[in-house]
Amino acid sequence: MTITLYEKLADGQLQKISDRPWDDKLVQALNAANFVLVGGKEYEMIEGRLNLDLDVFEILLVTVSLDGGVSRP
Repeated sequence: MTITLYEKLADGQLQKISDRPWDDKLVQALNAANFVLVGGKEYEMIEGRLNLDLDVFEILLVTVSLDGGVSRP
């Protein structure tokens, strides 16, 4: 399955971060994880959508600030 990561920016727009093939173990890990590290940045996972038309699981992320807070739009 392909996972597409989107960052929700402060102005409400979505920015695609990456497309990655994930195996079953990584998809199962989504049940236990709330945060992910991508490209050295930490994000909180806030929503997921299964796009059956494209066979893609899309994950919506928000940036975690340096002080440990979440940058919510």
